[in-house]
Amino acid sequence: MKVRIEQKELADAAKRAHRRLPSNPPVPIMAGLVIEATDVGAVTLSGFDYETSTRGTLDATVLEPGKVVVSGRMLADVAAALPPGPVDLVADEHHLDVTSPGNQFQLPLMPDGDYPNLPEAPAESGTVDGVLFATASVHAAAVAMPQKDAVGRFEAFGGTHVQAVGNRLRVRASDSYRMVEHTMPWTGTEGSLLIPAPDLAATAKALAGGEVAIGFPSAGNGVAALSNKQVAVTGRCIATEFPNIDRFFPKKDEAVGVATFDAADLVAAVKRAALVNEEDVKPIRIAFDGRGATVSGGTGGPSGRSHIDVEQEGLDGFEIAYRPGYLTSLIAPIEGAVRLWFSTPTKPALVEPVDDDTYRAVLMPVRV
Repeated sequence: MKVRIEQKELADAAKRAHRRLPSNPPVPIMAGLVIEATDVGAVTLSGFDYETSTRGTLDATVLEPGKVVVSGRMLADVAAALPPGPVDLVADEHHLDVTSPGNQFQLPLMPDGDYPNLPEAPAESGTVDGVLFATASVHAAAVAMPQKDAVGRFEAFGGTHVQAVGNRLRVRASDSYRMVEHTMPWTGTEGSLLIPAPDLAATAKALAGGEVAIGFPSAGNGVAALSNKQVAVTGRCIATEFPNIDRFFPKKDEAVGVATFDAADLVAAVKRAALVNEEDVKPIRIAFDGRGATVSGGTGGPSGRSHIDVEQEGLDGFEIAYRPGYLTSLIAPIEGAVRLWFSTPTKPALVEPVDDDTYRAVLMPVRV
């Protein structure tokens, strides 16, 4: 194999692929990256950890086609350290020479016959704006149940559910105490996928910028695909259905009252009140009166409270408690005004922006 490629192209691709490799691979070959150059002038750089595969297409000049496997960490480190300019990759039976003017590295080859075949990606189902999708996926991952807790009957809560219905794409997650749903424009066919939330967030961030193509898993194939013009990623889906959380979103016409806050003011008040809590899981309380709302924290020792302005209807004398981190996590995506619909102090509240119908959330209160 003999290839000439720009240093930045190589460094960026190696960094992306290396990030997805296992830190403690079950077998040494899984710490490798596959470089493949074809006689049609295409060069790909691929990595796989048995769950997620990453394949990057690079602009390069192919002088001799070939395929090699080298240490992903070593290739990423060497490529990043080289100065800008052309880099030559030349392989023989035992080594890959990585050279640029004044620099030469020799990387031992790993046995390419031992490297597993990458999963076959499903056909493209449609496209979505990459920035919107990344923002929603990262936020969903912050709400999903931690992987160590998502076992047994909670396995679905460790994932992010992506579903295309008509011309809208929904990105949803829950840890059974919080539920979030982001919606955005979608061009394509209907379908759905459920991927471990941290994996989807990492992939969506890497692909952000321009359009992202999504391939929903086909029947009998639990692999989904996400890609842009430079990178294609496949991921194994969680082998269970995501619960129907629509029924848990409270109906506005059944609420006893509604409050409209400035989102930034409410987050700041919650964080101030939580300062006196001895543990992060201790709740803060929100009490409404005719003049606004008081956000307070602390029990049986230090205490603190903040009074903030709020537009309210039907809530005079109403009080409810939440875990502070949970409440602020649901308000985080909202700029401007946020509206909370309440029923009783023991039932979930509906959280939504005032001027944006692309996001909604549900939060369970804490009994105090």
